[in-house]
Amino acid sequence: MPILTTETDFYPENLWDDPHAVACDTASKWWCLHTKPRQEKAVARDLQGAGVAFYLPQINNERRTPQGRKLKSVLPLFTGYLFLKGDDNDRMVAIHGNRVANVLQVFDQSTLEQDLRGIHKFLSSGLHVSTEPQVLPGTKVQIRSGPLAGAAGTVVRRGNGDHLVATVQFLSCGASVELRDWQIEPMVKR
Repeated sequence: MPILTTETDFYPENLWDDPHAVACDTASKWWCLHTKPRQEKAVARDLQGAGVAFYLPQINNERRTPQGRKLKSVLPLFTGYLFLKGDDNDRMVAIHGNRVANVLQVFDQSTLEQDLRGIHKFLSSGLHVSTEPQVLPGTKVQIRSGPLAGAAGTVVRRGNGDHLVATVQFLSCGASVELRDWQIEPMVKR
């Protein structure tokens, strides 16, 4: 099977050249698009086709099958998310494709742009970049899968590698269990 070419991770080509090169008007701002599962690249293609500025950071992923065969792919750095730079009309273009689950408003535009520039610099360096989970001690989490699915707790400490120890409170008592990052998700504050 032929290897697919790597898709564009940002548009337009001068997005990172000059902070004022893309959409200098005051109505243009960053939006975070939360996509439906496995739709990040399709949304990026739709936005590029519509001439809307976006950034979809991607990393090379290499793994082996149980038989030892190498599998290479290009995956979004932030699964389920990409960033749109535009006005309300551009945001509506993104929603129109029915691939976006939610549009998150960015209140601190300058910090997000600085962070995205840093990510772009990392990815452009040619060095190996991997995702870093952001579940810190003290974070309230809910268990996504396994026999404790749905239980809530607080991360007590980070273990070696990607292991977590969470506290699940019941009857005003605590219990600890060792979990992996993919089994939990941070709870949204309401």
